Amino acid sequence: MKVTLACHPLSGTVLQASGFKHWDGELLLVVQLPDGAPGTVAADATDVLGGTVVPSSATVLSVSGVRHLRQLVSSMKAAGGSTSAPKTRK
Repeated sequence: MKVTLACHPLSGTVLQASGFKHWDGELLLVVQLPDGAPGTVAADATDVLGGTVVPSSATVLSVSGVRHLRQLVSSMKAAGGSTSAPKTRK
C-alpha cells in the first residue's frame, strides 16, 4: 500500500502491510517501515481502502481552523500571554 496523505512524513512511500488494528477508535495498518522496523499508519492516510490521493497543495488546517487559531492567539495576546517561542537556556 502507498501513503497518500500529503502531510504525512512517509507520503508517497510504498510500505508492506501485514494487518489491521484499532487504537482509540482509529483503524491502523500494521506496516514494515522503510528501515525494516515494525510500525503503524492510519488506514485513511493510505490508498488501502481505495481512497484518493490527497494533493500536495492540500492544507492541514481548514479555513475555519485557521480562524480559530488566530482567535486563540489574539486572546492570548490580550490576556498578556506570550505568543513567541519559549527561550532556551545556554
